[in-house]
Amino acid sequence: MAKLIYSAITSLDGYVEDRQCNFGWGAPDSEVLRFINDLERPISTYLYGRRIYETMAFWETAPAGSDQPAEMRDFAEIWRAAEKIVFSRTLEEPSSQRTGTAGSLHCRTAFVLSSSCWPSAASEAALCTSTTG
Repeated sequence: MAKLIYSAITSLDGYVEDRQCNFGWGAPDSEVLRFINDLERPISTYLYGRRIYETMAFWETAPAGSDQPAEMRDFAEIWRAAEKIVFSRTLEEPSSQRTGTAGSLHCRTAFVLSSSCWPSAASEAALCTSTTG
């Protein structure tokens, strides 16, 4: 059976964004990003809501030159290699490769995944039931 792993970076009081709707306050330092990379390396599919997908899509075109920290280059490679499913009724076209859209999760009961999937915080995908087909 595939695993469904739920993860979120939040403030102590449960917020993902600041008052100006920015996520930058939560940018991990090198040590935390290495931990996240090791945790996410085996993930084959990310499940996102539209807003967090639009934030994470940065990694599709993130600078990957040798002048960038190794942890950032590593995370960009991990993110680009994974499949992404975006649950949205308003996103018409994803801006990243290996990405599909899937309307409202309320109409779906299960996903067949070959490996682990990782739903984002604030995503309807957190309700997903994952099984191996």
